[in-house]
Amino acid sequence: MPTMLETYQAGKNSFDTSIQTAAPAPDQIWIQQETIYRIEVLETCQMFAKTAPQSVDAQILAPHYQMVDAYIQNLSLERRYGVSAGEETKKQCETAYNNLLRVIQDYRARFGSFSPGGDTGCYRKTISKVIQTVLPVWIQYRQTYIEIKREGL
Repeated sequence: MPTMLETYQAGKNSFDTSIQTAAPAPDQIWIQQETIYRIEVLETCQMFAKTAPQSVDAQILAPHYQMVDAYIQNLSLERRYGVSAGEETKKQCETAYNNLLRVIQDYRARFGSFSPGGDTGCYRKTISKVIQTVLPVWIQYRQTYIEIKREGL
């Protein structure tokens, strides 16, 4: 089964190929720009997980955490638009947004008292779990703006 990133990349590539023979409809363009956005976010989060320091030194860990936290905070604030939605969709969007904010508050509270102890790999494992927890909730939130129907998602 392909990963979410692979599925989005396949959708992007399919669109890129199809525009060589036919002009896309506006809704297809909305989906494509959202697909590209999600690919960028997923790749950035992969990079954060792979580059997480393996250390117990707070002066080494703090800059990375601050960068990841700022990025995730920004995800909750940017691109708050999509295809015109009805009242029910707006309610779903609000619920998904509140869920995302709760997940963000939860990991921020846990990192408020984070201590890796003597385990140099603790931060990397913990920040990877944070990313793995935030992304599905963020995708659910994004789906309320622009739904991407792709096989495997």
